[in-house]
Amino acid sequence: MFTLLPAFRYGWQQMQKHFWIFIAFTLALSSIDIWGNIKMRAAGIDELIMMENWWELIPRDLIIWMGIFAAVIVCINFIVVTLVLASIRNKFSWEYLLEKSTRIPTYLGAYLLKLCIVSIGTLLFIIPGVIAFVGLYFMEYLVIDKDMSIIDALKESWRITAGFRLGIFFFEVNVFIISYLLSFPQSLWPDTVTTYGILVLINTMWLPVAWLAAGYIYRFVSEPRKQ
Repeated sequence: MFTLLPAFRYGWQQMQKHFWIFIAFTLALSSIDIWGNIKMRAAGIDELIMMENWWELIPRDLIIWMGIFAAVIVCINFIVVTLVLASIRNKFSWEYLLEKSTRIPTYLGAYLLKLCIVSIGTLLFIIPGVIAFVGLYFMEYLVIDKDMSIIDALKESWRITAGFRLGIFFFEVNVFIISYLLSFPQSLWPDTVTTYGILVLINTMWLPVAWLAAGYIYRFVSEPRKQ
């Protein structure tokens, strides 16, 4: 069983090694996320979803915007996962990123399938959703790293996470708790420029560590004999 301290230590070391690359995508992701939250609040989405037939009240242009927003986030996530894999494979280059760009459609399919399975499992009293989440945790990694099909990546992720799912679950719990604690500016000074500025700075230091720590765990569970 892997332990979390080496994973986070690896994430910290690799983040410093490739600092400027990861900070660029962290800034992009944070900025888009903050912009999206501001736009959603401006549209009064929180009030709309409390109403009956709320899906009929959402403006069409907002629905289109939300679709574009989600697509951009998924693309950035693809780049981040690819950079993490490049780091653990010692192939950190733009050529590697360009080579793996052909996997974007398969990555998107795997992402959506995983989301559907986890969502359905969550509706079935939550626990099946958690089991599906940790069992399919590395689907996207395998699509990019091993050039697998969606179904093969699903099966392989389920196989390689067997025996490690509790550890993956606690890794995600740790990431969630740390992220929650680091979001303290939102509680102290909600919806201010200062708040968003501090959150972006925190994210640029923390998110790459978490991403790269997940890459360490992927390498551990997929190639246990090489650890």
